[in-house]
Amino acid sequence: MSVYSVTVRRPRAPLPKFWRPKLQAPTRDLCRTIHWDLIDRFTSGTADREVLMDWMETGLTYHQFMRYLEMDGTPFTLEAMVAVTDQLAIYEHVVARFARTGRVGFSAPELLTARAAAMVFDSLLDLDRHGLFAKAALWSTEQMLKVWGAKR
Repeated sequence: MSVYSVTVRRPRAPLPKFWRPKLQAPTRDLCRTIHWDLIDRFTSGTADREVLMDWMETGLTYHQFMRYLEMDGTPFTLEAMVAVTDQLAIYEHVVARFARTGRVGFSAPELLTARAAAMVFDSLLDLDRHGLFAKAALWSTEQMLKVWGAKR
């Protein structure tokens, strides 16, 4: 009697979420710098169309990241959720102003909204796990391609 071993190749399954890496400290620090830099460009008058698109993409990334964290069981305060959602709500006004005037900037209430959202963004970065931030960044990039696609 002979014994044969047979190897069967199975298709690779996606890695479980707990195998995905979280953001490393230097990347977290860079992300914190980016959203504040975008706001500074709006307020200094140096923002252009590209900065506008980057600011919107950044907000979408953090909004989606917050959704992923919430689905994964992270509780958030109402204030944090409102701050991030309020930023998404001003996108239409900021883009309409840009389309009308060619100027990229905030009104005073919009600036307060953007700063409140950026403070929440700072704290969200420390909560990353399972590669959720990277997943949210990929998602927001896809969304921005749909919105701005051929215009970029």
